[in-house]
Amino acid sequence: MNSEGLLEEIKSRIDIVEFISDYVPLKKSGQNYKGLCPFHSEKTPSFTVSQTKQIFHCFGCGAGGDVVSFLMKHENLSFSEALRYMAKKAGIKTAEVRPDKDFSIKREKILQINTEAMKFFIKNLNSSKAPLDYLKRRGISEESLKSFSIGYAPDQWDALFSHLKKTGHVDSLIQKAGLIVADGKGFRDSFRRRIIFPIWNLKNDVIAFGGRVMDHSLPKYINSPETEVFKKGETLFATNLSKDEIRKKGYAVIVEGYLDTVMCHQYGFKNTVAPLGTALTSKHLQKLKILTDKVVLVFDGDPAGISAARRSLAILCENGFKAKVLLLPEGEDPDSFLRKNGDLSFQKMLTDALSMIEFLLNTSKGDMTDQVREVLVMVASVKDILRAEEMLGELADRSRINEPALRSELERIKKKTGSQSVQGTKSIIAPSHREELLLLSAIVAFPEKAESVLSKFNIEDIKDETVRCIFRKMQMLGDKISITALLDNAADTERALITKFSVDPGFDPELADQNIDDCLQTIAYKCFEERKKLADAKEPDDAVLHNSLLKEKRRFIKGANP
Repeated sequence: MNSEGLLEEIKSRIDIVEFISDYVPLKKSGQNYKGLCPFHSEKTPSFTVSQTKQIFHCFGCGAGGDVVSFLMKHENLSFSEALRYMAKKAGIKTAEVRPDKDFSIKREKILQINTEAMKFFIKNLNSSKAPLDYLKRRGISEESLKSFSIGYAPDQWDALFSHLKKTGHVDSLIQKAGLIVADGKGFRDSFRRRIIFPIWNLKNDVIAFGGRVMDHSLPKYINSPETEVFKKGETLFATNLSKDEIRKKGYAVIVEGYLDTVMCHQYGFKNTVAPLGTALTSKHLQKLKILTDKVVLVFDGDPAGISAARRSLAILCENGFKAKVLLLPEGEDPDSFLRKNGDLSFQKMLTDALSMIEFLLNTSKGDMTDQVREVLVMVASVKDILRAEEMLGELADRSRINEPALRSELERIKKKTGSQSVQGTKSIIAPSHREELLLLSAIVAFPEKAESVLSKFNIEDIKDETVRCIFRKMQMLGDKISITALLDNAADTERALITKFSVDPGFDPELADQNIDDCLQTIAYKCFEERKKLADAKEPDDAVLHNSLLKEKRRFIKGANP
């Protein structure tokens, strides 16, 4: 029995409510059961277990999953360890539990497909003048092109797909590698007319790709969807190239983008890595901690950059990292700054980077008392006692408040918060695109509607990255969509949304179809508004285009007001 079949067998034999009740006292609440979350401190129960769907979700910290993932998280076990334990508890003979050879073979084939795709992209770049000229204008050297294996995806419908088929790879595995998507007429390439950055793991396997446009079209960047070999929330770009230098220097430089990373390496800062368009996560840091527990965050000095740095510091503190913050002049990123000012200026800024305490005091709003309290909340999340003491000492020096008073206030904060991270997880994802979340919720609640709904909009028009990734996985599953299948390869933020909406869809189930129609209408109209804004900016005198857009707007208005 392979792991997938074993997992289903375990779930059929072990009731999640009975199992979790051994760890958490649960009380019936409507159709579900509730209790105090075992994964964070809380006074009001927000931990919810659905017996009908056999999943759990905490509305406080966002933790969620099935019975096996609960055991993994609670006992800090690997998937195979938890599976083995649950198999024994379910009465399945351990002799029946065999390694999933099919999974290992599939994983190896996906890695082979990715390697072949990388070669294809590199060959296309070397024979394409426009992308080579673009990279030259951006200051990317020949050496950087080679060391990062940068390539180009041609502006063709299925060029990569055709190439991979000719080299002996099958459709299903090319799709599982995330390199093609089904469009109703067959398959098309996921990446077209983009500069391609291969993404590697520490073992130097090509596990995914990032693609960047060469103009101002949106989205600027897209990444491979998550696969058996690639988890976006765990992967840092260029770790394979940076690992030796990170160990040598004793710290990592964390920037925001592919080109920022490439340029930092090109100018000699070879200990630079970047998340893949997401905020830092605990899993990013767990992997980075193999190399170092010290980082310098590099952000733009505008309000958005300052806000991003503050959020990153919270997760760094929670995971035991020591961090400094380098704020670049407003409007600059590492790429532009290095090209304008060179390596010596950048090195000086790295040397002068602000400590966590200094940065927080400099950027906090309110008076000194408010600033100090905010810093103490951060210190309260640090599990390393010696590091917390070091931070407390620096805070006393910089604030000129005596240490005993700070220590007393710190203890009060710890009691109040239960020493939880200041980052918090009450809101899993900021609902800036509410219609996208509602649409996802409707499909999670009614997976049988997925195939029909997904055919009515372009997934790449979805702005929320987590929602977009889940929709892509749904598309790949086709008519095999289920909560279990979605959770199997879900990242933490994806898992949190899926389990949240499974437990509480957030709408009246009888109005599901109306909700879906409204959401699709809103998404379509927002896309129209984007196109109109772009047309106003780039083609203000194109009468034909603007007449066409006006007619389209009238259709939207007519549809909204029958």
